[in-house]
Amino acid sequence: RYTQTHSKDEEQKLGSSKMVVCSNSSTPHKMLNGFLRRILVLSLLLTLLHVTVESSESDIPSLFDAKELLRRGDTALSNDNTVDAIAHYEGGIAAMSINIKTEGPSKFSVTSLDHLATILSLHTNLASSLTSEGSHDDPPRAIQLYQTAIKLHSSYIGDLTDATTEKTMDSNSRLYEDCHKITAQSAFYLGMTFHSQTPSQLESAVQAYQYAISLDPYHWSAHANLGALYHDEYQNPDLAVESYQSALDILLQRDVEPTDAPPHPEYIWSQLYLRIGLVLNANYKKERKCARVENPSAKLDCRELAAHSFQMAVKYDGENENARHMLASVTADGSMKRASNDYVTELFDVYASNFETSLVSDLGYNGYSRLRHAVDRAFGGNSEQSDGSTSKLSSAIPPPLKKFPLVIDAGCGTGLVGEQFRNMATYMIGADLSEKIVDEAKNKRPNLYNEYYIGDFTELFRLNKSNVDLIVSADAFIYFGDLVPLFQSMDEALKVGGFVAFTLESVDEKNKASLDATKPDWRWQLTPSGRFAHRKQYIVNTGKQHHLKVFHYETLDNFRHENGVGVDGHVFVMQKIAEIGDVRNENKNNNEL
Repeated sequence: RYTQTHSKDEEQKLGSSKMVVCSNSSTPHKMLNGFLRRILVLSLLLTLLHVTVESSESDIPSLFDAKELLRRGDTALSNDNTVDAIAHYEGGIAAMSINIKTEGPSKFSVTSLDHLATILSLHTNLASSLTSEGSHDDPPRAIQLYQTAIKLHSSYIGDLTDATTEKTMDSNSRLYEDCHKITAQSAFYLGMTFHSQTPSQLESAVQAYQYAISLDPYHWSAHANLGALYHDEYQNPDLAVESYQSALDILLQRDVEPTDAPPHPEYIWSQLYLRIGLVLNANYKKERKCARVENPSAKLDCRELAAHSFQMAVKYDGENENARHMLASVTADGSMKRASNDYVTELFDVYASNFETSLVSDLGYNGYSRLRHAVDRAFGGNSEQSDGSTSKLSSAIPPPLKKFPLVIDAGCGTGLVGEQFRNMATYMIGADLSEKIVDEAKNKRPNLYNEYYIGDFTELFRLNKSNVDLIVSADAFIYFGDLVPLFQSMDEALKVGGFVAFTLESVDEKNKASLDATKPDWRWQLTPSGRFAHRKQYIVNTGKQHHLKVFHYETLDNFRHENGVGVDGHVFVMQKIAEIGDVRNENKNNNEL
C-alpha cells in the first residue's frame, strides 16, 4: 500500500492532500478507458437483487403479489428478456403502491423490513433493467428509481429496526443487512449512471459511490469506480490510490465475502494494480517521493513502487499488454540502479536458516555447480554441460585445472559456491552482507574459507587492489542493475591476467520483445522477484570498458524456478587485460563476443 510525500512548501500548496497532483498526460486514460466500462458491465451482470423471505401471517396480498412479480422479473432478466422484466417489476411496484398519483417514498406504506426489502429490490432491479444493454435505455427514470430506493431506505430503516421484537430478531437481522446491501447497490448503480453522463454530474457520482460504501464497506466495485473517477476526472492521485487499494484489499482478504465477488478475480486484480502503478509513475515524472503506508517516514522512489505494481499486474494477467508495456518502460534502465545493502542484508538475515533448503530443494537452484563446470570448460576441461533439467552436477566437483593464490567468493552465502571452488584456491575469502548467513556457512561448512568479510564486497575488492587472482560469484551480481560500479571495483581488485566468473539472469523472450520495442537500447530490467536481469551485450560492453574481456560464455537455462517457471541466465568468465586487445590465453570458443 502506497502513499506519497512532498516538501513543506508543497504541503502548503496541497493543503491536506497526502499526494501530489497527477500528471495531465492522457496516455493512461487512452490505455485504460475500457477499465471503467468493464467494471460497469461486470457489476450489472452480477447477482440479481432478489430477496427470498418466508411468508408470515402479517403478509398482505399486495406483498405476496409483489414478491411473485419480483421473482418473475428476475427470471426474465436472467434470460435477457428486459421487456418482460421491466413489466414485472413495474407491476410489483404498482401492487405495493397505496397512491398511484403520488411519486417517491410517500407512494408506499412500508410496514416491515420484509416489505422494505421487497420494494427496494423492485426499484433497483427495474432501474438496472432500464439502463442495461438492449433495454429502453432510460437514464432519467432510472436515476429517479435509484433515488427513490435510497430515500425509502433512509425514511424507514430506523423505525422498522426499532420495532424489531425478540421473537423476530434473527430473521429481521438478516433482512436489515439485506436492505443495507440492496440500497448500497442502488447507490452504486446511481453512481454509475451519473458517471456515464455529463461532467456536471461527476460530483453526484462521487457522492453516490461514497454512500454505497458507507452502507456496504465490502462493495469493491464502488471503491474501484470511485478510484477511476478520482484518477481520470479529478486527477487526484491521493484519493485514487486510496480507492484502488481499498478495492484490492477487499478482493484479496479472506475474512468476509466481497460484495459481488468476480468468479475469476485475477483480471480485476491486474487492472487495479495497473492503475495504481500509473498513478505512482505519473508522480515519479513530477519528481515526488512515495512511501508505504506502514512506514510513511521512509521516502522511496515512486518509480520503484510503480514497477512493483506493474509486475503484480502482469503476474495476475499475463495478457495485460498495457501493464507489460508500462513495466518495460519503467524497469528498463530504471532509476533503481541496485538493491540497497540494507534490503539485501535484511533479506538474507531472514532467509539464512532455511536458505539452502529453500533455494536448492524447493527452487531447484543449481547455478553454483554449473558455474564451476563452466569454469572447468573455460580452461579446457570436459565437464558435462547441463540443460538445467537436473542438478546432479552439484555433487561432482571437477579436479582443478588451474590453481589461484587468492580467490574471493562474492556473496558467499552458506558456501555453496565456495565448496565448488575450494580445490582451485590456495587462499579463499568468503564475503557477504549478511552476518547471519555467514554464521550458517561456518556451521554447515567449517574451515571452508580462510577468511570471512562481512560487508559490501565491492569495498573488499577495493581493499585488495591488483591483488586478486579469481573472483567467483553466483546469484549475487543479480542485485546490481547498473554494473559499472561493480566492474570498476573488480577492475581495481584483479591482477592483470586474473579472472572473474559469475552468473546473471536474463529476460524471457516475451519480455525481451517488449523491451526491444519500448527501449531498443535497454541494458537491464528489474524483475518481479526484486532481482535484476541483464542484456548480454551490455555485460560484454561494460566489461570492455573496465579491462575485462570475455574469456568464456554460456547460457544458463532453467538454473532455478520462480513460481514454477524456469529462470534463464548467463555464465561469464572474464579476464583482466592490460589494454583492450592484449588478451592472455583467450579462449577460442568465445561465442563471437
